[in-house]
Amino acid sequence: MTFDLRAAVRGILLPVASAREAEFLAEVARLLNLTGVTDDKANWIALQLRRWKRDGAPTTQFRAFIRDLLFLADRDPVTFIFDSIEGPNGAAYQNAARLASASFFDLHASLVAAHLLDHDSARQILSHSGMIARLAVEEKMTASEISRLIAVRDNRFSLNWRAVQAMLTKFGCAPALTLHASNEVYDDDTSTEPALFGDLDIEGGIERVAQVAKSLGCAGDFSAWLSDLFINDLHHPYLLLLHYQLLIQAKYDHAVTYAYEFKPRGQVADWLTEKYIASGVPVAKNAFLNNAKATLRFDQVWVTGRTDSPRSATALANILETIENLGSLAKDELAAQIRGLLHRYIRVESERNKGDIPNRVPVLTELQATALLTATGLGNTGTTGILEQRLVDCYGLLQHTAADGWTPKGLRDSVFAANTFRKKFGDVEFERPLRPDPEIVAYESHGGRLTLPYVLDHLDSFASVLAAREEELASIAPLVDWSFKVVFIAHVFDGALPATRVVGGVEVALHYITFAAAARELVAANALASVNANMQSPLNSGFIHPSVRQRALAMIEA
Repeated sequence: MTFDLRAAVRGILLPVASAREAEFLAEVARLLNLTGVTDDKANWIALQLRRWKRDGAPTTQFRAFIRDLLFLADRDPVTFIFDSIEGPNGAAYQNAARLASASFFDLHASLVAAHLLDHDSARQILSHSGMIARLAVEEKMTASEISRLIAVRDNRFSLNWRAVQAMLTKFGCAPALTLHASNEVYDDDTSTEPALFGDLDIEGGIERVAQVAKSLGCAGDFSAWLSDLFINDLHHPYLLLLHYQLLIQAKYDHAVTYAYEFKPRGQVADWLTEKYIASGVPVAKNAFLNNAKATLRFDQVWVTGRTDSPRSATALANILETIENLGSLAKDELAAQIRGLLHRYIRVESERNKGDIPNRVPVLTELQATALLTATGLGNTGTTGILEQRLVDCYGLLQHTAADGWTPKGLRDSVFAANTFRKKFGDVEFERPLRPDPEIVAYESHGGRLTLPYVLDHLDSFASVLAAREEELASIAPLVDWSFKVVFIAHVFDGALPATRVVGGVEVALHYITFAAAARELVAANALASVNANMQSPLNSGFIHPSVRQRALAMIEA
């Protein structure tokens, strides 16, 4: 093939995989010969392109030539648009190539007429067809997300997502958010909410999500944004908007600031709105119309037009913009965490509006307390560590009384309360700052088997807390005069766990007690009042999932 013919063929701007170009160029020559164009092939192509642009439509001969180039059923390969049509997505690729072949010129005309592109810009966009289809099929990207990537790759024009959507529709691979799929996501999120947030209240849940966001590399203050959205400047429809955008992310890699790709006033949006209304969360049936009318994106431009709860609107835009710039898996994780927080809010509000919490645990009798403690000691309770940690609270109070000068820190904290964030040496700690021998005993609860990696990880966080509290502790006595002990309470232990460790220049004693042994001591001490105050009562918080109380009730009734 001559260089001028190769240049002419490339100038058609067909979507051809670079790995297939050699085969493609040979096929061009073959088809031109069959067409009767045996000489001056480059000039023929140039003439066809000029006529297409001048007349607004290709010649019949050129249309057939392009159609067969893009897809030919009895050829191997049938298409040059993709590197391969093998594998699990092969059928989708083959179908996309077949449809692209049949509709190439019609799609070009639509881009010009309906999307206000000039002739050459529409050709340039079509040259990306293969990548656009692959991103939709393989990477599960939405039209808006694809448009962002194409605009970065080809900065000659800003690509409207609607143009990409029109192409994907023609190729038979446009993403769609169905009611069935949305229900599946909603049900999954409902079931995972207790595991994600344990016994955290909304403020605690916000801090947990903020920590996840930071670990995923997010810039900005997620704690402040979520606090504005859920607490400081609460405007319930904005929670609904956030939920809907992140619902899309559960099924597709979406540019989550884009507001209208998935018809937010359609069936799915109506269904989600009814979920909020049924829970007593005050959103109007026309929440999207009221808050997202004529909105292309939930960005700072949208914020400037909002008069309702401007801090919350700013927070919503900041959250979505930050998520949008993450990688696909990071987006999925953060979106799932925030949806979990939304589900906790919905559930708590639903229970509050109904006037009582399900599965309330009664004040325990001595017999019931014994049953609950004993059952907790037998093995992992499956309550995300809630029952285990509340037992540890009771055990710590038994060992370290106020009468003996002990002060608790972290008592009744959430199981997800980070030790480093709360500056405590364990789930709960007890301090006796009496000179000349001040001491701290910390208890770390771990349902199931305790392993050496877990112990070492805890001591690493111990070092961080020690550094953060060094000035405080040194004001009482030099660090070397302090006695530090960490008591790990688990159901079973790996062998060869260390008895001491030097952490941050101080020696830390390490002790190991089973939940069963701790339970027996509490029963023997007749600690009923403590169990009711520190185990039963916290279980009746609205932030505890009903399944946890159901488990506790089963234990005391067994």
